[in-house]
Amino acid sequence: MTSVLKLPHLWRTLKEADLAAIRRDADRRFEVLVVAEEAADAARLAEMLTGADRAHPWLVPSTPDGARDRMAPAGLDAAILLSRSEDLSPSLAAARDALHGAGVPLVTVVCGAATATSSVVRPGEAARAVVPALDTQGVPAIAEAIVSAFDPALRLALARQLPPLRPAMVTALIDEAAKANATYALTTGLAEVVPVLDLPLNLADMVVLTKNQLIMSYKIALASGKKGQPRELIGEVMGVIGGGFLFRQAARQLVGLVPVAGIVPKVAMAYAGTWAVGRAVAVWASEGRRLTPAAVRRFYREAWGRGKTVARAMGAQARRAAPKRSWFRRKRPAPRG
Repeated sequence: MTSVLKLPHLWRTLKEADLAAIRRDADRRFEVLVVAEEAADAARLAEMLTGADRAHPWLVPSTPDGARDRMAPAGLDAAILLSRSEDLSPSLAAARDALHGAGVPLVTVVCGAATATSSVVRPGEAARAVVPALDTQGVPAIAEAIVSAFDPALRLALARQLPPLRPAMVTALIDEAAKANATYALTTGLAEVVPVLDLPLNLADMVVLTKNQLIMSYKIALASGKKGQPRELIGEVMGVIGGGFLFRQAARQLVGLVPVAGIVPKVAMAYAGTWAVGRAVAVWASEGRRLTPAAVRRFYREAWGRGKTVARAMGAQARRAAPKRSWFRRKRPAPRG
């Protein structure tokens, strides 16, 4: 059955995802405004996000006056505001309102002692991060806020250009792909309850889930700064995690051939397999080392518990959404007589 996953066929399927468009997103120019009351603070934050002693040229430090003057945001992709208190000063608040009115996604970074309300997002902000000091230890919290607030295409370009943001961006890519594959597995698992559909849908699952894993892996490679043509990078990914692991993991989706009882394990496997592949690729892309098959399997085991939790939550949501036509309950036999 796994013959449908031979590499030439998989590559033809993968090309339908328009890898060139993903590469364009990763290589695109961006302009992100970094605004603080003091120009030195804005420059320092930009340097922290760049990971160097000089800010990336596409991060533009600014004071509130400079930000408010930017009323025509052509080319401006996002903005990051730095405040020394949880309540913005009048000048920062005015800059926030002007940027928000122009449709610019905005993250506010509060630097200083945290209070119970300092992390609460205010009107006009897409997300907030609270950091104790303006140093590199605060970067992970800022990166998580950026992940939650900015467009995925912009996040890919930011990760490629700004190494300190990569761990949070890569984690988001893996989590999103794992949940997407789990959702797909749930959807086809429900349809597979119809006996005539189970085999063709499971065979299609092998291709779709593996394709999604490889697209995720390609994005991780680009986010980590890897160079090369799409086919070269995909070939490297296959060498890192081993085509055999991908194919075996996809073949496990055939557990869905067990009607109804196989849905939750199938969804959990889709999540765990995708998460394991993503972590293995992330280690290779960021550290340059290839993991042993045993290490990849360890990632899979670590993700299995998380996958079961996701699967049960999705199953419960599906039951609540369609209580009158539950695929999870067997039909009771009609009473005799």
